[in-house]
Amino acid sequence: MGGMLDYQNTTYDIEAGHPHTAILPIAVVERHGSHLPVGADWMIVDAIASRVAETMGEGCYLLPTMPYGTSAGHVGEAGTLSLAPLTLMHVVRDLVDGLIAQGIRRVAVINSHGGAGESTVRPQGNFIVKTAVRQLNYDYPDLKAIWVQPFTVAKKRLLELLPSASDDLHAGAVETSLLLHLQADRVKGRGEDFVPALGKEYLDYLPFSEISPSGVWGHPSLATAALGEVVLGAAVEATVAYIRESFAHLDVMRGSQL
Repeated sequence: MGGMLDYQNTTYDIEAGHPHTAILPIAVVERHGSHLPVGADWMIVDAIASRVAETMGEGCYLLPTMPYGTSAGHVGEAGTLSLAPLTLMHVVRDLVDGLIAQGIRRVAVINSHGGAGESTVRPQGNFIVKTAVRQLNYDYPDLKAIWVQPFTVAKKRLLELLPSASDDLHAGAVETSLLLHLQADRVKGRGEDFVPALGKEYLDYLPFSEISPSGVWGHPSLATAALGEVVLGAAVEATVAYIRESFAHLDVMRGSQL
């Protein structure tokens, strides 16, 4: 059987396909200004993850995109739903335990989308996922688990396409462009451009609404569907490359290969 596998396949399909790598996408459901749906991140991460799995092809098992993450900074805003960090950590562990039980030993968690101004060392949002992945690797020596955020690993290309992408933290040009490309009927205008004078470190102390009453951190006025199409391609390409390179490095360090 060729091609990637997902929830649309039967148990028999999956057994016959012998997948060795699982893709676990995790998003959030939270306020995205006045112009984007609360499920914007879920729609974006789901689109990226499906294309990543298709590109990786045979041997890849794509899990359904989990919509809920940790959105403490948006709690109380209409439509926002958030898990406690320890709840998300246990969910990730339970899902990976299930994959291990069926013989899958490589897991790439697409941990929301990240950002062009972020680092591959510290996630943007869903911070506990890094801890969950690290603990799973400690507990299962034959497991190779990683986390990745697509916009972060594609930051070089994103900054070429949109120099202001480093300030595009939430509901800005990148996310708005992607929704215009993926589901334009869900976008209501462009929202208002807003980049606060405070640094993003203040998100560790204040609700998002106190920093940005509009729910926007970026420049949605710069968004276009054409930009969204290019951004999607760049995010998928960079994510696939990061996953493949990370597993290759782990094979060398641990002296094992498929």
